[in-house]
Amino acid sequence: MAKNEARVNKVMEMLSSILCKTLVKRVIFAVLLAYGVDRATARKDLDLSYKSAKKYEELLDSDGYGQLLHRSERKRGSDLDDFKDLIFGELDSGAYRTLREIAVMIEEKTGLRRSRNRIQIFIRKHGYKPLKVGFFPCEGGWRKTTDVLPRNP
Repeated sequence: MAKNEARVNKVMEMLSSILCKTLVKRVIFAVLLAYGVDRATARKDLDLSYKSAKKYEELLDSDGYGQLLHRSERKRGSDLDDFKDLIFGELDSGAYRTLREIAVMIEEKTGLRRSRNRIQIFIRKHGYKPLKVGFFPCEGGWRKTTDVLPRNP
């Protein structure tokens, strides 16, 4: 049995350079079923759940066997995407400069409370880039800047 497991692992490793691991398991499972291997044995060797094995066998026996090679995308949508037009309309007005101000604006306009990091990721994802703004050292006092500047190279 160890020899068979080693062979299955080698085949899966070879095919994983072409397909993802899920699709590799589906293809190998379909091939094993086509050669008459028992479903329970193939399921156990490939570490598939009972529900997945049953679904793959039904797909193989139906006319929709091509769906074995399709992987559904499970992308969870962001709640902020629903208010995208409103948020970016406000940002384009230029009234908000910091992430904290943007977070407060989003909470007021939409009722969604998000962290500044999450908001920054959302904004970057939609093509906005943050401007790096810094302060001049010792800008608050008279002649303090002249004390700092000569020391800096």
